[in-house]
Amino acid sequence: MERIKVTYDGDMKTTATCGKSQIALRTDNSPESNASGATYTPVDMFVTSLGACMLSIMGMMVSRRGIDISGATVAMDYTSDDATHRVTSVTATFRFPGIELSDADRRMLQAAAKACPVGASLSPDIEKKLAFEF
Repeated sequence: MERIKVTYDGDMKTTATCGKSQIALRTDNSPESNASGATYTPVDMFVTSLGACMLSIMGMMVSRRGIDISGATVAMDYTSDDATHRVTSVTATFRFPGIELSDADRRMLQAAAKACPVGASLSPDIEKKLAFEF
């Protein structure tokens, strides 16, 4: 079985389905590409997958200590090169509203974010800026 299947729907739009769930995810190009920008762009998904991975790894690590970080968020932003449209930097700002964490827990969360496999798969040319608001 294929893990992910992406179908081109025309007009710069795609639909992807994943694994057994077959949950559909739609993309559209940005208005700068003369598309409607009605959903996530492929670059938005790229940046989103990094944030989701970092939060998931963080949650996995602290759950071993019996800590629940439900409600934690990461605000993602990126810059890209005007000529090539390649992503040049990603900024992730983590927030943990109302979650009590020791200094050791905070260090663990920071290390977990940096160890995420999606981040490790990025080109070293892409600058990763991480900020933590505890």
